[in-house]
Formats: sequence, structure tokens, C-alpha cells
Amino acid sequence: MQMSSSPADLELCPGRWIGQDKPVFIIAEIGQNHQGDLKLAKRMISAAKQAGVDCVKFQKSSLQNKFNSRALARPYTSENSWGETYGQHKEFLEFSEAEYLELQKYAKAQDVFFTASAMDPVSA
Repeated sequence: MQMSSSPADLELCPGRWIGQDKPVFIIAEIGQNHQGDLKLAKRMISAAKQAGVDCVKFQKSSLQNKFNSRALARPYTSENSWGETYGQHKEFLEFSEAEYLELQKYAKAQDVFFTASAMDPVSA
């Protein structure tokens, strides 16, 4: 019996296989670069598709479970701030469940897989 030195093929997403003789699976990390703007997030999905990616990835957090109250209440006065406190800033960047579902639907219409990394156990 001959042993293979590479792992077996794996179906990463429905109908999309990865493995030794399969094409590379490219994920575009959008994260929170959408700046809390649903239209910008959709434009980023479209741009990622045009660039040839297979999947777009966002981040999802439950702020109260990721940060303590002191961290959320601290002043955040950066020129890149979206709120007076770090909590307000981070909250501005979070999409609702309905918005995530809208983005997922949009990505599917663009023929791009969609995922979001849970940044804490509650968001998983």
C-alpha cells in the first residue's frame, strides 16, 4: 500500500474542493474595513469578486463579551474614531444580524462565499 504525503481533498464550501490538484481558495479579509457602512461593504464584496477571490470574510463581535466595561468606556479620540468612547467606536463598526444576512445574500448573488470570524464565544 502506498501512502500519500499530502492530505486528502476537502470540500471547504458546498461544491468547492481544496487539495493537492485543486485550485487555490482565496479569501478576502474585509474585517471591519467597511467602516460600519453596508453600501461600502457591498462594494468591497463586488471588488473582491472582480479581483478573483472565492470568499469574503468579515468579523463579528459581542462587545460586552469581548471587552470589559473599562475598555468600552475609555475615551477614543483618534482621527479615525467613530465615537467618543472605544465602545461607541466599536459599536458603530458592528453590523446587526439582519445586515449580516443581507451581506450574505449579496455575496451569494455575486457568486462569492461569505463567512464571518467570531471574535468571542458569544458571536460563534
